[in-house]
Amino acid sequence: MVKEIIVLRYGHRDVRDYRVTTHCALVSRALGAKKILIEGDGDNSIKKTVEDVVNRWGGDFKIEFTPHWKTAFKELKKKGFIFVHLTMYGSRTQDVEKKISKKDKLCIIVGSQKVEREVYDVSDFNVGVTAQPHSEIGALAVFLDRVQNGKELENKFKGAKRRIEPQERGKKVISLK
Repeated sequence: MVKEIIVLRYGHRDVRDYRVTTHCALVSRALGAKKILIEGDGDNSIKKTVEDVVNRWGGDFKIEFTPHWKTAFKELKKKGFIFVHLTMYGSRTQDVEKKISKKDKLCIIVGSQKVEREVYDVSDFNVGVTAQPHSEIGALAVFLDRVQNGKELENKFKGAKRRIEPQERGKKVISLK
């Protein structure tokens, strides 16, 4: 079973990708990843937004920037991570999810700009959640859920100052501290 998940956001472009990269980070955190590495332009506004969410809603999620994906790839490979590149052109999730979910450490690569061929070549798996155009945020969410068999939906977030009380209608946020 997967023990550690990191998301690598490939090719973030400051200003242009702010919202989508922020959402990739928030989905990663909410659905069980421990960290997001953002390759490309450093963006303190994303870092501040994500750290604020972690501060209020709990957990130990980290956000870091890396100057180049190859640097992060080499470091994570040494630590035993396998690489799953999410792409429309990969193997079907349902055909590889059981094999992937048996791995200890995953680094999920989520593209921003056009992904260079080498990413496809060095990834252990190139995986598509559908063979249709779609959002990288949607692909990330579906893949995280499938590879963890839905168990991430029961995660508890240590240090939370707030918690949502699920209910059929309305909004109920409970202050914990």
